[in-house]
Amino acid sequence: MKSNYVTPEMRRQFQEDGVVFLPQVLDDEWLGLVKWGLKRNLGAPGPMAKRLFADTDREFYEDYCNYASTPEYQILLRDSPIVDVVADILGTENLWLFYEQVFMKKGGTERRTPWHQDLTYWCTGGTQLAGFWITMDPVPQDQSLEFVRGSHKGPLYAGAGFDPNDETVPFYEGMPRIPDIQADRDAFDIVSWEITPGDVVMFHPAMLHGGGAIKEGQRRTLSVRFFGDDVVYRELPGRAEPSYPGLAETIKPGEPLRGHWFPQLLPRPTTPLW
Repeated sequence: MKSNYVTPEMRRQFQEDGVVFLPQVLDDEWLGLVKWGLKRNLGAPGPMAKRLFADTDREFYEDYCNYASTPEYQILLRDSPIVDVVADILGTENLWLFYEQVFMKKGGTERRTPWHQDLTYWCTGGTQLAGFWITMDPVPQDQSLEFVRGSHKGPLYAGAGFDPNDETVPFYEGMPRIPDIQADRDAFDIVSWEITPGDVVMFHPAMLHGGGAIKEGQRRTLSVRFFGDDVVYRELPGRAEPSYPGLAETIKPGEPLRGHWFPQLLPRPTTPLW
């Protein structure tokens, strides 16, 4: 699937760097739809909603896997340019939704979100994986999402246990402990961008990344996670996040990751949403 928006340099950056900045890929119409979806989602939280680092100076709110109950998300992924852009950069003919996630961060009191890799927690093997980070609020570069360039090439670390006192406390045992990137930032090739609503950052889930502290205002984010043709089911040393009941009993490790948990977005569906 080819998109008129995507350039060879965008494909190269995603493959080599693991992250690519996509300026103004969403216009005001699609941003308005995302805003209404976030409003619906935040007004009626799903069963996965929670506050991380609750009652500390780095508290933030997240919720995920609400695609089925949020028509705005369904319309966005059915009709907007997003799926064509993602599929083109990934080099996949077919595209599926892994899950979507919302974040709400308020400024003035929080420290940064710890460094981590999304892939640590995912039951996915393969290469055609991506996160699509859409923020509804302007974000200065020093408060934006940050990435260690090229870190999607490995290694995969044990994840962040989100311990408020130690950012390197592992999520899993038996895997390498994540380095203390924040304590030695000059040793890593860290990149980030100033964000204007309409800009999107697309990144591989194996990327080491973390969020800058929000000094004032707020940051409302919808992060959509996709996978393509070569992705298979992968066993983890512990619980997966998200956890899909019945998935492990249905699909064996190494088999294509398919099923009712993962709506197919390309080819685009031809049946009505309702």
